[in-house]
Amino acid sequence: MLDAKTLALAQDVRALLARGLEAISRTAIDPAPIRQALADLEGPFMLVVSGEFNSGKSSILNALLGAELLKEGVTPTTDRINLITYGEQAKLEPQGPDLTLIYLPHALLKDLRMVDTPGTNAILEHHQVLTERFLPRADLILFVTSADRPFTQSEAEFLQLIKAWGKKIVLLVNKIDLLSPSEQGEVLEYVRQSALQTLGQSVPVLGLSARRAKQGEKQGSGLADLEAHIRKVLANESAKIKLGSPLGVLLRLIQDARPYLERELAENRKQLATCSELEALLKRHIERTQRDFDGQIALALQVLDEVRERGERWLDETVRLSRILELINASRIQDSFMRDVAQNSNQVLERSVQQSLNWLAKKNQELLEDALALLREAPGMLPARDKGEPSVEQAIHKALERYRPDDEAVVLREEIQLALQQTALASLGGVGLGAGLVLILQSLAADVTGVVAGLVAAILGLSILPRRKDQAKSRLRERLGEVRSSLESALKQALRLELERSAERFRALYRPTCSGLEATQERLSQQIQELQTLEQEALKLRERLT
Repeated sequence: MLDAKTLALAQDVRALLARGLEAISRTAIDPAPIRQALADLEGPFMLVVSGEFNSGKSSILNALLGAELLKEGVTPTTDRINLITYGEQAKLEPQGPDLTLIYLPHALLKDLRMVDTPGTNAILEHHQVLTERFLPRADLILFVTSADRPFTQSEAEFLQLIKAWGKKIVLLVNKIDLLSPSEQGEVLEYVRQSALQTLGQSVPVLGLSARRAKQGEKQGSGLADLEAHIRKVLANESAKIKLGSPLGVLLRLIQDARPYLERELAENRKQLATCSELEALLKRHIERTQRDFDGQIALALQVLDEVRERGERWLDETVRLSRILELINASRIQDSFMRDVAQNSNQVLERSVQQSLNWLAKKNQELLEDALALLREAPGMLPARDKGEPSVEQAIHKALERYRPDDEAVVLREEIQLALQQTALASLGGVGLGAGLVLILQSLAADVTGVVAGLVAAILGLSILPRRKDQAKSRLRERLGEVRSSLESALKQALRLELERSAERFRALYRPTCSGLEATQERLSQQIQELQTLEQEALKLRERLT
């Protein structure tokens, strides 16, 4: 009957293992050992005999149980796991190609199960795999080494594997009868020190002669000491060892799982760094395009500034007293204004604006080209969002192949037309930039004519003519200023809309993937933190068991 403290510990161990099973199941590590450990918690104490082939494992078990149940020999004889349990009658029941269940009416088996494993370091790799796979189920391991070749390098390596599973170990040095008493002491001390160096802790080391035990020399063979040690463990430590064994399994799987998760997280961070670089590239593109497009706008607006400058010069040259007779002829003045001031400004404006839009559309193409170059040099290749979908690099490459700057420039021009229709100069948006400018200039010609024409020399004083000229200049500046302001506003709005649209299209190529990577990073970070928490709790529980 377990005491209340042990029962509470058992409950805590089961709860922790259940959480560990769930956590490990979400990793690439096989959770079967934890699932088996949970099941074995309800079963009897498991004593596993392990060691290299020809070390005498089967002989020791036969001697311990007083029955010739297991094959013995100088070559690998045990080719499967032999699970020995209590039964009223001795019998063997094969459980499959790798496991045989052996029943035996022996008192020791009422409190535990014994397991004979194939030898390690055998020619048959299958034997070692069977042994290693059964280690997680062990509560106590009797590791057998041979006195004539004690504690070999391969045995040390296998003991490190056992240690990694957190198992209790007893070292048995078999064939001790081959040595003299002084040699026996030397070998046992050598094994004891080697185990301390390998395992980082002292473990029981017992000398044994399975041959003498089978001949009936129980005391002289060391078999009695082994039985006594086993019964002592069962009487005093079995419950705590039984609870501590699955904690070792959990800790081992955590140690296996964490590097996988950390490598996955590191790769994920590289990929997210590439996402950040794409975002930084887009930000630089927006900032640079906004800055440089101001120059494109200035070139377009310069056309209107030149019209204004020509208009002011024309007024200075035309509105003079010496040309009073010409000023009276309104038709001639209008023709002169359109010829000398307007000139071909409509065509120049059309061409300048179109060049600006072509430049802007080309910048979007350059963004895609820069993104491809970045991805080819980036440390983390961005994956496809889902299977069957192209990778981010492939998606950007396809977008670049489909992109047509001329078509984009047409869309931009339509946006300018719409933007102009929302201003006071709706006529510019309605009939087009060039034609709209002609209409504006024709209207200006009429305004100027109305200001300066129709005067007669009889009433025209020297002071009136300069005022009329200044009025005409003011009208010219005002009207062209409206055009300039509307066109500048329309170009900036087109830029803003284009940058928004460009950013949306560009982000659509990688944001779904990057959002998935961000979610993966959060998941992996949480999983690693969860494993760290489980590890800390498992270590604390194991301390409570000591």
